[in-house]
Amino acid sequence: MKIISTREELAKLVDKNKDLTIDDDVLMEFSPTLDDIRDVKCRDLILKKDGERLNFNGRNFHGWNFTGGNFNGRNFTGWNFTGGNFNGRNFTGGDFHGGDFTGGHFNGRNFTGGNFTGRNISYYAFFCCYGRIIHHGKIEGRHPNAHPPIELGKGEG
Repeated sequence: MKIISTREELAKLVDKNKDLTIDDDVLMEFSPTLDDIRDVKCRDLILKKDGERLNFNGRNFHGWNFTGGNFNGRNFTGWNFTGGNFNGRNFTGGDFHGGDFTGGHFNGRNFTGGNFTGRNISYYAFFCCYGRIIHHGKIEGRHPNAHPPIELGKGEG
């Protein structure tokens, strides 16, 4: 596992485009911003220090597992995602575990979280999944031809 404790350490590892490519697990002990990093390609990305989850504010994450607080970016590609809030555009992967998911499209296998909110999309594009949708809030989507918001009972899907 590669441990990155400071922005200075990260600056030595990113390329001229501020992309980080490491064929290993990465533990960042600070919250990177778009000024620090753009894209991350690694196996597992963990943003945590002293047990506290930290935030990712880059553009893209491509890897196997993401563990952190808030994800603010554009594309999220991987398998397991554990965090609080996901704000972005495209989410493609296996399992999503978190509080609030806010973005354009969510494509994956299982979605577990609090509120799923989409931006100008249809319900068909909103959840393209092959497993169960488990949630504790409501599912919303806004589109000129969309139906009113759908509310499912706990554990239904």
